[in-house]
Amino acid sequence: PALNALWQQLLHLRQQMAANAGFDDYLAFKWQQLHRFDYTPADCARFHRAIEEVAGPAATRLYEGRRRSLGVGTLRPWDLHVDPLGRPPLRPFRESADLVAKAAAIFHRVDPQLGAYFEMMIREDLLDLDNRKHKAPGGYNVSFPAARRPFIFMNAVGVHRDVQTLLHESGHAFHVFERIHLPYFQQRQVGAEFSEVASMAMELLAAPYLSTAHGGFYAEADAVRARVEHLQQSVLFWPYMAVVDAFQHWAYTNPAAATDPDNCDAHWGALCKRFMPGVDWSGLEQALITGWQRKQHIYTYPLYYVEYGLALLGSVQIWGNALRDQAAAVERYRRALALGGTVSLPELYETAGARFALDAATLRTAVTLMEETIAALDPS
Repeated sequence: PALNALWQQLLHLRQQMAANAGFDDYLAFKWQQLHRFDYTPADCARFHRAIEEVAGPAATRLYEGRRRSLGVGTLRPWDLHVDPLGRPPLRPFRESADLVAKAAAIFHRVDPQLGAYFEMMIREDLLDLDNRKHKAPGGYNVSFPAARRPFIFMNAVGVHRDVQTLLHESGHAFHVFERIHLPYFQQRQVGAEFSEVASMAMELLAAPYLSTAHGGFYAEADAVRARVEHLQQSVLFWPYMAVVDAFQHWAYTNPAAATDPDNCDAHWGALCKRFMPGVDWSGLEQALITGWQRKQHIYTYPLYYVEYGLALLGSVQIWGNALRDQAAAVERYRRALALGGTVSLPELYETAGARFALDAATLRTAVTLMEETIAALDPS
């Protein structure tokens, strides 16, 4: 009830903000505030349909594979949060020094200049990675414009997520290094639709080098496991992203209906059935339909979420290029990072070797590559 009351308050305030600024609804107002000049709400609806057509069935296939591995009749929500083969969690490192050294080796494998950037961060003490008492939570990259340097903050405790976080945030750091030469600070500002390409693509570009044979963290079997899990989670992300984004489009264009939390519950539940079939929520329907209350972005960062789905699609295209010619793919990736915010989103993607597209054909190419790679890495 408290979250419902908060939602009603926020919805009212956001409607008033839009009206005060002369917009018909908060969706149109927020679109301008987020500087979304290169795609429209109608484009997002097209992206939702593409996800329903392409990523939804792929997610269902992954769910079915998990169900078979677990040997259960139906896949329940808690079955999504265990290793289907009963393996212990991956333990990539014990000390942050090991995390740093192996990450550096991986970045040198991806590209010598990126490796050099990371070595500079090590020398200049621009990494605060260890978890410690009273340290703030989370992980992020921040830039120091006067010093022309990035800084990575995180809370490493020795699990695989720490590796993914460092790879991800290092992609943001490399973006800082590449664009910091631009003379005006406005030129260095890049929307999340592409800044997240810098980070998500780095996770994918680095993934082939996770094994100790390349200076990384794992024996070959565990490196394969890490790659497969990452690709699976990425495929599963698109349907959930579509639920979050479509819910907000509905809420802000139908505020009278969205003011009633029961309507929100019903719409969220319908979207989950549309985009995320394959999981058995019987007996837990109330937990399913109130899932919108557990998504922080809906309350605190309205309409900010589709960027991750767009960036993932661009990142997979860059990774696909690297599978054919890594040096050329990384060179184009770095050239796009160096543009900062001086060109449009389609131009940034094109420079990086990708298409800024929200259609089923582009998504199908990406999902097919991901599924084929999963099957090649783990034939079981």
